[in-house]
Amino acid sequence: MNKTSRRSVLASAVAAAAALPTLNAIAGSGATPAAAADTYGSNTELYSKNAALEGTDWMRRFRIGAPGAVGDNTKASSVPVGSTAVIAPHGGGLEAGTSELCMAVAGYKPFAYDTDPAVSTAPGEPQRDFWMFETLKNSGPQHVTSTNCDDPAALAVCANNLYAVSLHGFDAAERKIIIGGRDERLKRNLLASLAKYGITSPTTSLNWNVNVVIAGADDPINGDDPANIVNRTRTGAGAQLEISTGLREAMFGTFAGADNRRTSAGVPSQDSPYADYFWNGFVKGVREAVKNHELGLDPRFLTS
Repeated sequence: MNKTSRRSVLASAVAAAAALPTLNAIAGSGATPAAAADTYGSNTELYSKNAALEGTDWMRRFRIGAPGAVGDNTKASSVPVGSTAVIAPHGGGLEAGTSELCMAVAGYKPFAYDTDPAVSTAPGEPQRDFWMFETLKNSGPQHVTSTNCDDPAALAVCANNLYAVSLHGFDAAERKIIIGGRDERLKRNLLASLAKYGITSPTTSLNWNVNVVIAGADDPINGDDPANIVNRTRTGAGAQLEISTGLREAMFGTFAGADNRRTSAGVPSQDSPYADYFWNGFVKGVREAVKNHELGLDPRFLTS
């Protein structure tokens, strides 16, 4: 598997690559404040001014699969058109937990930077293209707004797929998910599938409640800008999931530190007694929503 240099900035030829940078795992447990002003106007600016810090302050991991043949010659049921990317533009210590969720939704068990993804596949799940920008330290200043994301690998991953789902974090103690983006049907599938797997409110226990909403047109994090990296797909649309700190913390037995998050994803602890409920419900819900979307389903027309 090819690997990027610590000092190189990816060229446009990355669209043909199926590589992962082998750099350090991520520490941190924060989230990007909603009102934070970006230090850099694009990924290109960040990389150019901090090229020597790749592998020290920041890293990228991604998978771009070769275009697969799509066909259906069955009678009983159609197969989904598997063409959905999963991205985490602010992974690592920026919006902690989004890297691990990105790997899981993309069909992997969360794996370390120096691990071959092939040995970390989730049994029975398709493996999807993914891209993550991850901070290793000095996280806050390395936030680049999604509408300004111009990472060549991110552009290639999204352009190679019909749809995309991006995972973000926002600062809030309550357990909440805000669903945004330009793909209205995908947003409806996400809302329905998350509820199916218990990521909803009200539930049978107050301890399990999650406030899941579709962002309004005036919501500052509604993700509907065509320039948002999640909407840079072949259909010009994707879905953005903003996940509160309170919910992300509840998904991990130990939230602080990348090694801890990777090994305690969905593992209950004294501090996080329902980690399995929230992690499994979220991951299963998003995976199923993506599959239903690829099948062309819309919960508005489904009957019970």
